[in-house]
Amino acid sequence: MVLILLLLWSSPLSSVSAASEWDSALDEIHNLYTDYTGLQTLLKSDIQRNQELRKQNNTALAAVNKRLQATDALQLGRLRTTAEAMRKKHAPLLEQYTSLGKQITAARKANNLKSAALLEIKRNKLKAGAVAARAEVKTATSALAEAKALTAARNKPAKDALAPVAKLKKQIAAQNKLFSPAQADRSEADKRYKAAVKAGDATGAAAAMKLSYTRMQEIRTMVGQMYGWEQQISTALRAAELKLPK
Repeated sequence: MVLILLLLWSSPLSSVSAASEWDSALDEIHNLYTDYTGLQTLLKSDIQRNQELRKQNNTALAAVNKRLQATDALQLGRLRTTAEAMRKKHAPLLEQYTSLGKQITAARKANNLKSAALLEIKRNKLKAGAVAARAEVKTATSALAEAKALTAARNKPAKDALAPVAKLKKQIAAQNKLFSPAQADRSEADKRYKAAVKAGDATGAAAAMKLSYTRMQEIRTMVGQMYGWEQQISTALRAAELKLPK
């Protein structure tokens, strides 16, 4: 602080009015300096605190989502493989059976009864196999659908607990859009303050310091809001962890 005052005093102005204004600005810097530097320290600490909590939350969220994805994963994987195998196994037969049905319809529309009769004989020969194939595919598909529904029901309590997280993250993202320009404004004010101190411009230094201080107050309010939202995310994550399927 003493060095700053010496730098500012090194360029006194000539007129009495200007000198009075310069002295007044110097007093403003003197009176605000402790709060200004103190707020810088607090803001830095708050931002670091937010970053640490956000990192913890992101790690915890990834872990919870991984656990949810792992619920009944082996069983679902087996059922999914079985259903897909059944579809592939019976696809040629079912496609042929369906194609014959379309050909019969087309032949009848064209009044080609002979062709329709021959096609119907071919289709009827495949009918029993097609019915059995459809039943197997349906059984495998239904088993997979039922297992998915049971898994969804088991995961639902944890997912319900996680529901607020998405909204809170949107609020944080929206706040960050305001935070960034405020930080840029504050950074520019700090640069002007340092340049004014170096030039011995007490009036310019006081104005820049006050602007920076005001922006820091605004930024700290934003940071506090974001920290509150991150704390709510932490609470939601803890609740979700307790409700994960065993």
